[in-house]
Amino acid sequence: MPSQSIRAEGGRRPAKSTFTFDGQWLVIEHGALSRFPGQRRVNVAQISEVQYKTPRRWLTNGWLVVAIIGDTNNALVRSNTDAVKSPNAMVFVPKQQPAVEQLRDALLAAIASRYQAPPQP
Repeated sequence: MPSQSIRAEGGRRPAKSTFTFDGQWLVIEHGALSRFPGQRRVNVAQISEVQYKTPRRWLTNGWLVVAIIGDTNNALVRSNTDAVKSPNAMVFVPKQQPAVEQLRDALLAAIASRYQAPPQP
């Protein structure tokens, strides 16, 4: 779990997406001109999967998508076109990649920690 919040941004204003994770809660925020403006908070216990695609330099953007248990917006993302149609996704360019990868790793570690066996006495 991160000791401080991890923040990753994708896209550009005014349709920019921002994901912030504090180890317990993921805050998904989309800009005013995005398809899904506004903010939502998701507890890490509700996240079942993290999908990630690395951007190709100057050819295609990358994307990060979280699958949320019980959410009807959990369609499989296969392309950037699919990613922009999901309120649980962020599309990003290569210069935004390091922060997005740090967020992805923290989310995956938090999900994995739910499945670790408790220590034996």
